[in-house]
Amino acid sequence: MNKQLYNFAQDKLKKNRQGGQIKNTALATKLYEEYNFGKLDFSKKVLSFSLTDILALSQAIKTTLSVEIRNDPYPSKTSRVTNAGVNRGEKQNSYAVSKDFILINSLAELKLNKTTFTPSPFTALGNYIKADEIQSVEHSAIVLVENLAVMANLKLINLTKLYTEIDLPINLSKALWLYRGDVKPQQTTNSSYQFFRRFKGEIPLICFSDLDPKGIEIALTSHADYWLTLKNANEVDMPLLGSEQEWYKQKTSISFLLKQAKANEEKQPWQFSFEILQHHRKTLKQEHMLKHKLELALLKINDKVH
Repeated sequence: MNKQLYNFAQDKLKKNRQGGQIKNTALATKLYEEYNFGKLDFSKKVLSFSLTDILALSQAIKTTLSVEIRNDPYPSKTSRVTNAGVNRGEKQNSYAVSKDFILINSLAELKLNKTTFTPSPFTALGNYIKADEIQSVEHSAIVLVENLAVMANLKLINLTKLYTEIDLPINLSKALWLYRGDVKPQQTTNSSYQFFRRFKGEIPLICFSDLDPKGIEIALTSHADYWLTLKNANEVDMPLLGSEQEWYKQKTSISFLLKQAKANEEKQPWQFSFEILQHHRKTLKQEHMLKHKLELALLKINDKVH
């Protein structure tokens, strides 16, 4: 039983503890069809149920979710392995297998938990590692990467002329690169973000994202210390085939950035790039930066989001 149906059923049972009638809605029909709960009266458009029906449903839910539907909240999701310890259906209310794992890569050795690991001789996306097994990171920085293609092409990133205005230059050739993962818009709570933020204040945190409104928003909301982006944002206007579409699809992110810019007492470094994007009404992806070996810069981020 999914959470929506569970909460619906619990609400109706609390209001009709000895049995009763409820309106025949889509969820009521689903309860009847999937759990043989009560009796449907199609002429009156109601679902009637007795105490016996309630007890039978309660027992069925206990068998699958190990909770009492009349009193307990919907259970938190667990791993499939944990769920398999008590449930024949290991997928029942379990989260994706990949949830606990993060994808990391480096240009040299991996240095984690005070141990050095030899890199693979093959071109690879990196290593999928269970995030909570990493206790320490002995790299020069952690770089959160927006697009998966970057992870397999780290050697194409132009790090030879990295422009920076910060006092302590960061050697990105010795950084740990972390894939952001496929996340929904505005969602910043997956395993990659949690891992990234865990090292705030211990090691420089850098966000490497597309040069577009969404990419800037990702950088500002990631809790990064720096944004890795183009040294010359005007290169967004480089001659490329095809018409610009992305700028016009990112109205929500544009509004977000305009709000942030208005709230800032002093102009932030990212705002100069954003103003150039506004002028050209064009965007540039990380893949373009890699393929054209464009010069990059580290811009300090004031990660206070208004």
